[in-house]
Amino acid sequence: MVKLITALFFVLLIVTNSFSLNLRPIIGIVSETTTEGHSYIAASYVKYIESAGARVVPIINNITQDELKDLFGSINGVLFPGGGSSLVESAYLEVAKTIFELAKQANDEGDYFPLWGTCLGFQLLCVLQSGTNHILSSFDSEDYSIPLNFTDAVPKSDKRPCTMNPT
Repeated sequence: MVKLITALFFVLLIVTNSFSLNLRPIIGIVSETTTEGHSYIAASYVKYIESAGARVVPIINNITQDELKDLFGSINGVLFPGGGSSLVESAYLEVAKTIFELAKQANDEGDYFPLWGTCLGFQLLCVLQSGTNHILSSFDSEDYSIPLNFTDAVPKSDKRPCTMNPT
């Protein structure tokens, strides 16, 4: 009888703990550096990710390569925020290069690892994908609107299903 009660106790303990498992994704946000040399992440990015149901982990831009690789294995995606960091030479860029390469490797191995860039973060992803910062140039785009033309490749995209708008 004591064995039965003990077994039931452990079964209940296991079942109770399984309900407390948190399945929300963990998203890393890369920090930027202030002019005084401090790291920061704008609260709006944290609120943005948390309002979508995910948890946020800061990725401080002076992290070592080994620490970054360990952290990469514990997160489900990365957000590169906008801001004023240099895309030619900065700690932001160096951390992003490592994350980008790790994400490409993970995706090549079938482990979906999304990267999101907002403003400067999107420019950063373009620089990393192209392999050069020569794509950065000034241009006049104020009050300039052009149509967005989808190609026939859009419906064949493996990222998300979509439909074309007939025109």
